[in-house]
Amino acid sequence: MSFSFDTFDGIGRVFPLRGDVEPIVLDDAGIRHPRSQRGRATVLTAYRDVTHVAVSSRILWLGAHDSVYVIPRASFENYDAPEILANALLVKIRQQPDGAAQMARIEQVERISKDPPAPVVTRAFIGICVAVFVLQQMLGIRIDLAGELIPELVRDGDLWRIITANLLHAPGGLGFIHIGINMLAMLPLGTMVERPLGPARTICLIVFTGLGSMIAASWFGSGPVVGASGIVFGMAGAVLWLDYKRSDQLPAWWRFPRRNLLGLILINGVLGAIVPIVAFAAHAGGLAFGAIGAAVLTDRVSSPAPLRTKIVSAFALGISFVAVATAGMELAKPGDPAAHYAVRISGIPDISPNVLNDTAWIIATSTNPEPTESVLLAALALADRAVTETERSEPTILDTLAEVLFQLGNTDAAIATIDEAIALDPDSSYFQEQRRRFSGERERDDRPNYIPPQLRPSREKEKADPEPPSEAERELTV
Repeated sequence: MSFSFDTFDGIGRVFPLRGDVEPIVLDDAGIRHPRSQRGRATVLTAYRDVTHVAVSSRILWLGAHDSVYVIPRASFENYDAPEILANALLVKIRQQPDGAAQMARIEQVERISKDPPAPVVTRAFIGICVAVFVLQQMLGIRIDLAGELIPELVRDGDLWRIITANLLHAPGGLGFIHIGINMLAMLPLGTMVERPLGPARTICLIVFTGLGSMIAASWFGSGPVVGASGIVFGMAGAVLWLDYKRSDQLPAWWRFPRRNLLGLILINGVLGAIVPIVAFAAHAGGLAFGAIGAAVLTDRVSSPAPLRTKIVSAFALGISFVAVATAGMELAKPGDPAAHYAVRISGIPDISPNVLNDTAWIIATSTNPEPTESVLLAALALADRAVTETERSEPTILDTLAEVLFQLGNTDAAIATIDEAIALDPDSSYFQEQRRRFSGERERDDRPNYIPPQLRPSREKEKADPEPPSEAERELTV
């Protein structure tokens, strides 16, 4: 991606665009150009605000202090127009009062863009997340229980969960969507951070935002929380800070249109605030810590990291390794990891009924591995405590107790308990279908799915078989 910085003779002031779109115009005030690739609105960028201009075989990038603008070559009526426009724009900049200094900055940015570093840290992080997800599919809930974020367990001393929860993703089929969304977002955002910051600073930023997002989730949320999207939001926060504070040092094609970036952050923030299974606190914490981390780490982009930053990055890698190793030691303890986890949860006095309920449901309904009797007895203790603490007033929690009783072979008690849930929520066909399953009218392994009340259709149109309650309602960083 290069062009000549020499003066171009025969400069044109108007550059027609295809379709019903206003042409690009160079006038005395600046360059008037489309605001976006698809819209018809135009914007005037003053010459003094131009930070970089680059042309490839397909695109003209126009970097400015307020954003970056992408204009496809196919939008121009003349194929050679982007090169002519770029050279004409640079001539106009040279003619400005401070044009020589501005051109020196643009030429420096162009030199930086010539040899972009490979995003090795970003790719390595994605590889680690994928490898851990494969282990999740192989080891089942055991690895989830050893590493997911439970705020009460963190406060009780399981500090490693603040790091390991970032590497885990949702179980089952939802997990493929969860990790897919996170990694597809991480690749471009991480690359846009790592190019200007370099590997050492990027390692610091990933660990810092991971800690920040999970600390925020622990402080404001209830868990369980898993997922790398707190780090993804951290990368978005860093990209946003770089675009606001270091735009004059960034090649145009290393940037993302600011309005689009703000729009995506806003949309995801709203979704996080209104969708129950999304950990809004983790997203907000990651975004804030990402911006703060970029501000602390970045003096001048593409400059070598100082020794202190390299030392901090090595320390960050070290504590991450210790956290993962500690979770591995939890998995290696004698006995069933799920039973050990359940006993640990049951011993915490101030843990919420929702966490008790979710834990009981997850370990009782797991098929990888199948729950042993000791695990089911531990789940029974958790479910019974959750029912007692909610005074038998929550139908989904009663359903978990009924499920555990059924798994243990106590059919009569399971039917009596699900009848309590039906009395509390008679409009739910899920509880009716659970009763049919417990009584033998439905196959033992044919567990119905659950629809929360706010998502149910009218009763005459209601159908059974949404997702089971606790798994669908687990709080995930998506």
